[in-house]
Amino acid sequence: MLQPIDLATEDPIRAAERRAEMRLTKAWALVVGPALVKHTRLLRVRNRTLFMGCWKPEIIPNLRKSAEAVWPDIQARLQRLTRIKLQKIEVLPCDPPPEPAPIKPTLPADPLAAVLTKLRALRNQGWTPRKT
Repeated sequence: MLQPIDLATEDPIRAAERRAEMRLTKAWALVVGPALVKHTRLLRVRNRTLFMGCWKPEIIPNLRKSAEAVWPDIQARLQRLTRIKLQKIEVLPCDPPPEPAPIKPTLPADPLAAVLTKLRALRNQGWTPRKT
């Protein structure tokens, strides 16, 4: 199995935890469900413990109680989806994830050249008929 070089050179236990974090990050919406995905995020996995962050302080106590009540179901879902075996879950307060930076459209250096290139590409695909 191919893996990033930094995972291959570090402590095997820490590397396994980082791989688990990567898998959980990809499947987070499936793990916590659509209602909680907007308010929570994965913080880390350490010593077979899932640390989940929530940036809404008013729902943290209820979230902790709910997490304890449904932990066997979450544990089974994690095992089935990601093949990760965890023993417990902890809900901690955290900051919300940073807003993604807006993507600024880049203008071509020469707009006329860009339009001509696009027209030539369309002509080559057969979209612009040739006049003879």
